[in-house]
Amino acid sequence: MLKIREVLRLNHVVKLSLREIASACNCGKSTVSEILDRAKKACITWPVQLNDKQLMSLLYPPRKRTDCSPEPDMDYVFREMKKPHVTLMKLWEEYKDRHHDGIMYTQFCERYRVFKKSNSITMHKEHKAGEEVEVDWAGSPIRYYDQQKKEYCEASIFVAVLPASNYPFCYAFENKKEQNWIEGHVRAYSYFQGVPKITIPDNAKTAVTKTDLFDPVINRAYLEMAKHYGTTVIAARPYKPRDKGADENAVQNVSRRIIASLRNIQFFGIKDVNDAIRIELEKLAERPFQKMPGNRRSAYEEIDKPYLQPLPKYPYEYAVWKEARVQFNYHVEYERKFYSVSHVYVNQSAWLRITGRMIEIFIDNECIAVHKRNYEKYRHYSTLPEHMPENHRAVSGWSNERFLNWAATYGRHTRQLIQNVLDRYEYPVQAYKTCMGIMSNIKGNEPAAVEEASIEANERSITSCKYFSILLKQKLSGKEPAPEKVIAHSNIRGNQAFIGGGGSDA
Repeated sequence: MLKIREVLRLNHVVKLSLREIASACNCGKSTVSEILDRAKKACITWPVQLNDKQLMSLLYPPRKRTDCSPEPDMDYVFREMKKPHVTLMKLWEEYKDRHHDGIMYTQFCERYRVFKKSNSITMHKEHKAGEEVEVDWAGSPIRYYDQQKKEYCEASIFVAVLPASNYPFCYAFENKKEQNWIEGHVRAYSYFQGVPKITIPDNAKTAVTKTDLFDPVINRAYLEMAKHYGTTVIAARPYKPRDKGADENAVQNVSRRIIASLRNIQFFGIKDVNDAIRIELEKLAERPFQKMPGNRRSAYEEIDKPYLQPLPKYPYEYAVWKEARVQFNYHVEYERKFYSVSHVYVNQSAWLRITGRMIEIFIDNECIAVHKRNYEKYRHYSTLPEHMPENHRAVSGWSNERFLNWAATYGRHTRQLIQNVLDRYEYPVQAYKTCMGIMSNIKGNEPAAVEEASIEANERSITSCKYFSILLKQKLSGKEPAPEKVIAHSNIRGNQAFIGGGGSDA
């Protein structure tokens, strides 16, 4: 379903051709055409306001089974492809004119690839202006001294290049983690003053979750960044460096012209490294070409810059995606903080999108709740009133009365303790986990000890499950344990052996 949504987005927002969308989504052009036709018949437009189940039922209603299609003559196709200006698309269209029930274009191409497998040819790749950017990490780091850590560290160098003009960008980060990988793209697009239609990374985990020759799975946070900038991610094939040869060449130039130039300089922080890189990067951009007039900057101004897509109004804010489950008290947890959703989603699986400011909660690709990020030390719950059912009662049956009635079986002081816990929170349902923890600690113990611990907890205004557990253990253990009895033995020296403080010479 993510791929179907991506096809619709690329068609309506980025406005790529069918072939470009097929390449971006790793599927056949006919498949893209079919999805768009089905969406048109179902009156589905972008943005899609449907969840996965609704979208699937509209796009793919039950259909009748079709008969087997006649196979194309691959000997004829192979001979015709050697002629000038003949393409697979043209041959497939002629085949479809003869056989209206024939195979689709993707299958036609697959049969041709299998047929000519023994005739592998290396092809020079032509780059269109402003269409692509290739990205990678440089192989060699830059060493610097971290004054806070009091140790030497190695900065990883992010490299991006516009292959049509060979215009490079590089930036140093403390590590190669996902956040820095995406931040490198944000800085590169800003440096280029525009966004290419296609971004080509390698198969690192920060870009591709699952590598595959034909259908790699793009990292969700990386894909979201690409949607924000209106670009599409097409990962290079594993072990195929020619797929992003321009970036491999840019990495080599950065290593030789920038990293090598800075090898003997002592840096005292990542900022010093980037200040030096910025100067050397300008020198590289102004360095004249050897076999053609101009330099990388003039080529960029003439070739790539006029055709880049404009930058969005706001830069992308990095977000983490995390899977969670809606708990019985209709809250989801992230870093020991709890955020509410509607009580109808109890016990369902959800996805959290976390930024530095907000937390968004999704179920079936539909945003069901948005909260400000909670950084308060003592407030653990963020609950919206509209998410709560009648009488603050969760669908599993927990309620204030249930906990108070249970506590009353031990005594009035225990009931008062539970009441204090419930009163501590803005909404009583937020206290149910603490009440359950106290219930677990009390269960099976003598009411007298429980009441005694509750009295002290009430006097000291203790409403924490952890501290009440400590009080209860103290009451159950009684007095402090007597000191251990000293064992007398002929081989153990007593205190008389140390009188005088000088010790013996033996």
